[in-house]
Amino acid sequence: MHRISLLLMTGLMLVWGMAAYAGEAKILVEKGDFDFGEIFEGQKVEHIFRFQNAGDEPLIIDRVRSSCGCTVALLSAKIVAPGDVAELKTTFDSNRFGGAVVKTIYLYSNDPLQQVTELHLRGTVKREIVLTPARLDLSSLAAGSTRQVDVRLVNQSPRAIVLSSLQTTTPEISAELTADTLEPNQEVILKVRVTPKEAGTRLSGYILLKTDSDYLPELRLPVYGMVAPAKGK
Repeated sequence: MHRISLLLMTGLMLVWGMAAYAGEAKILVEKGDFDFGEIFEGQKVEHIFRFQNAGDEPLIIDRVRSSCGCTVALLSAKIVAPGDVAELKTTFDSNRFGGAVVKTIYLYSNDPLQQVTELHLRGTVKREIVLTPARLDLSSLAAGSTRQVDVRLVNQSPRAIVLSSLQTTTPEISAELTADTLEPNQEVILKVRVTPKEAGTRLSGYILLKTDSDYLPELRLPVYGMVAPAKGK
């Protein structure tokens, strides 16, 4: 008798549980994780996530939020009827990113079992042109003397890149290239010369270089250091 009562109670609990979520919306994502592979910094990645309302009441998307402003998400419909499919078009701008990247988009809905749904864009971002070093910290400098440093520019892309319009933001810094075309998987040397004029100051500036790359139209190399005080001061 006790066993029969236990089975009856279990059955009632299952019915009550099903009734509690009967007539509810249910979000069902086709594939919530997209790996875009390897791209160059500056490229934009577009991907469409699709999801269905597998419930029997309208699915309402209250809001969409991304983990950073670099990812834009556009919803095809805020209210999805039972059985219908909606789309979320996402765009990731890789500018100023490098290495492994994971970006998350959050969907807030009226699904009682999954009020927040996470979608992920992931991949690797690399630069077309790598500068070594990426910045010139010259530490201590002497006024009136010249310091020369070589910077390597390596082309990681499969095409030749043309370099042009080399300039500096301060007359104390000058630079020249050993070549104006950077072939695939090859390097060009940027010869930098720094001649600080005033003792006891901080030197700071940039070397600017234009390229014909769609993804990396300009290279910026920071240059800085401290100019030692004049002797006897």
